[in-house]
Amino acid sequence: MNYLILALTLIIPLLIIAGIVYLYKKLSRRTFILLALTLAGGPYLAYKLYERQFMLEAVPDALGVTSIVYQNEESWGFGPGGNESGIRLYPLPDATAQLIKKRGMDFFKDMPANQDQQSRDWRGSYENWAATPIASPESWAVNNESGRMDIDDYICTYGYCLTIKPSVAVEANAIINSPGSYYAYGRIGLIVVSPEKKLVLYLYNG
Repeated sequence: MNYLILALTLIIPLLIIAGIVYLYKKLSRRTFILLALTLAGGPYLAYKLYERQFMLEAVPDALGVTSIVYQNEESWGFGPGGNESGIRLYPLPDATAQLIKKRGMDFFKDMPANQDQQSRDWRGSYENWAATPIASPESWAVNNESGRMDIDDYICTYGYCLTIKPSVAVEANAIINSPGSYYAYGRIGLIVVSPEKKLVLYLYNG
């Protein structure tokens, strides 16, 4: 068995090299380069698609969100001892924004559960929706300087902070401190839905 493994270890790379040489001779230079780029970029593209879907799953499907307009996330370490924090902004479709303006809190009370929730684990599941301004919980106090809730204080709760784009921070802080939006805490993170700004904010720390 050891000889077989050794033989395969030597033969497989040679076969791959032979295949590359064969294609290089048979295909035009341009076609060969395009093929090589496609094969090399395939795994990266697949990962980016998975990453995008993972991020979208933090938002309940009933909101109709399909894209991300801003994100800033960092990880420190991996596994149970690791820490991470982040912020994402998703555009809220106009139809959903108008429906929320019309129905208010009833929209969130009647919001159907995600059909694929089991495969998503905790992502996209929220309870106890409330209207903004956000009330100060024990772990997130009012900022001493501004006298208002500040997203930086939430993200930095455990000492793992981000440098958020100033315009994003200003808009996010205005949303969480003003009436007209709705928020809820999930197992991980906080989601805020602003029908006026047509935005969904997702913040997390840990």
